[in-house]
Amino acid sequence: MATISSLAPTTAFEVFVAKDTFKFNAAHFVAYKGFRERLHGHNYRVSVRLLGSRKIGPDGYVLDFGCVKAVTKKICKDLNEHFLCPMRSDVMTIVVKKDDSCVDGGTITLTCEDGSVFVFPEKDCAMLPIVHATTEELAIYLWGKILGALNSDYLVKRGMHTMEVTVAEAVGQEAVFRMQIPDSSASEDDVKALSDVGSYIKNGDIVPMPCPTSTEAAHGSASVSSAAAGLPPVKKQKRSEECGDGCKDCQAKLSAKLQQLAEAINAGSLGGNKNKVDAKDLEDLLSKSEGSGR
Repeated sequence: MATISSLAPTTAFEVFVAKDTFKFNAAHFVAYKGFRERLHGHNYRVSVRLLGSRKIGPDGYVLDFGCVKAVTKKICKDLNEHFLCPMRSDVMTIVVKKDDSCVDGGTITLTCEDGSVFVFPEKDCAMLPIVHATTEELAIYLWGKILGALNSDYLVKRGMHTMEVTVAEAVGQEAVFRMQIPDSSASEDDVKALSDVGSYIKNGDIVPMPCPTSTEAAHGSASVSSAAAGLPPVKKQKRSEECGDGCKDCQAKLSAKLQQLAEAINAGSLGGNKNKVDAKDLEDLLSKSEGSGR
C-alpha cells in the first residue's frame, strides 16, 4: 500500500470566490464575417477559482479571499455600464476621435461590414483587446487582468498552480477559461501572451450549424447582407437549443413538401377508391411526386 509521502503531488486545496460585487452590466454585439448581432446588453457575473498544492500557507490560507475580492471587484467596476468595444475586430473599422474640449473626451465610430455605423462617446466605451466580444473572450481577458493584479509570482510561491475564471452572461450561460499560472521564470511578455485573445481563435472559414434556429429567438440579431459585403452566403449561427419550431429552414422545407402534396392531390394522383387517407398514402404520394420532378 502506498504511503501518503509516496503519492504523486495532486491538488488538495482550492479557493473559489463568487461575490455579488463581481458583476458588470454592459452592452455589446458579436460580429464576424457575414454576421452581426443587434446591439444588446447583459448582466455579467464573474467568479474566480485558484487551485493549490497539498499544503496551505503558514497563515492557514491558500490565498486570502480578501485579495481576490478586492482585485476582481475593481476590474468588474471598470467595465460596468460601458459598451464593450472589440478593438481587434476583423470585420469593423474602428476610429477613435479625440477631442479634449469635449466633456466625453471624444468619440468612437464603428463601421460594420453591413454598412451599419455606431458612434459612442469615448468615456462610455471599454476599449478591450478582444476580437468578437464573446463571453469566452471576456473570460480570457479577465483571467489576464486578475492574474496581473494578484501577481503570478506571489501566487506560485504560495503553492498555486492554476487559475480559472468564469464569466456568465445570464443564468445557465457561462464560459470558463482555465490556465496554468506562469512561474518566476516566465518573462513579462510570456505572461502577457497567455491572455492574448487572438491566439486562442482558430483561423479559417466558419462552419455553419447544420440546422440553426431563428436568430431572433436568442439575443436578437441582425444578419449582414453577404451580397452587399461581397462575401459568400453564410448561414446564421447562434447559441441555441436543438432545432425547434422556430427553424426557418425546416419550415421552408415542410412548406415545400406540403405544396407538393397539395398539387398531387389536386391532380387526382391519390385516386378515388379510398374513403380514408392515412400517413402511408401521403408518404407514397410525396415519394411519387418528388420522383417525377413535380
